[in-house]
Amino acid sequence: MDSGVYIAVFYMARGRMVRAGRLGRFRLRQGVYFYVGSAQRNMSARLDRHSRKDKVLRWHIDYLSVKAEMLGAVTIAGSRELECELAKKLGRIFELAVPGFGASDCRCGGHLFYVRELP
Repeated sequence: MDSGVYIAVFYMARGRMVRAGRLGRFRLRQGVYFYVGSAQRNMSARLDRHSRKDKVLRWHIDYLSVKAEMLGAVTIAGSRELECELAKKLGRIFELAVPGFGASDCRCGGHLFYVRELP
């Protein structure tokens, strides 16, 4: 499967201040982050990019992924609309990490969620 929706899981070993484009400056706390994204083609390349530290910072997720360790990802076959549905479901379980993060092309509150430790 090389298209669909994914949840990339990151671990931030210590808290840090981050600046990400129009989102401005915010603090990412020590803990685990879940990022909901989609790729309608080349999902493996997208996930590979998320795991790399050496890259041009373009998207919100790049500002997290260069500072945190990517633990892995869960991939799900489905259309791009599933991305927002999944983000809403995660939002009922986990804390929204940064309002608007990863959601510049939709009306979601954000696509990045936080928990201090894995349940």
